[in-house]
Amino acid sequence: MSQQYVEETDSLNELSMNILIHAGNARELLVKGLNALEEMDFDVAEDLVKAARKEVVVAHGLQTETLQMEASGEQIRYSTLFCHAQDTLMTAQSEILIGEHMVRLFRKFAAKNN
Repeated sequence: MSQQYVEETDSLNELSMNILIHAGNARELLVKGLNALEEMDFDVAEDLVKAARKEVVVAHGLQTETLQMEASGEQIRYSTLFCHAQDTLMTAQSEILIGEHMVRLFRKFAAKNN
């Protein structure tokens, strides 16, 4: 096994873990936001969902750098960990999108009922 391969593997693993950390943070913040939404605490829910969105933006930026490298011709090896990181990121993005809509909907329903 060459030193270059080890360095590339370590680099991709580190990148994957950073994506996972930020995507995981996003999901944790979203769950807290949804819990606040259950309690009808709209401001807290909205702030937490916004914070979750910021974490996803960071994770997405890390992913995009890697995809741009491959698009420019640099071969990126297959990595199960990187695939898992991408899956986690996409799930978090979808959940946050739904969470953002839920906060708006709950606010509208609450305003109509008051």
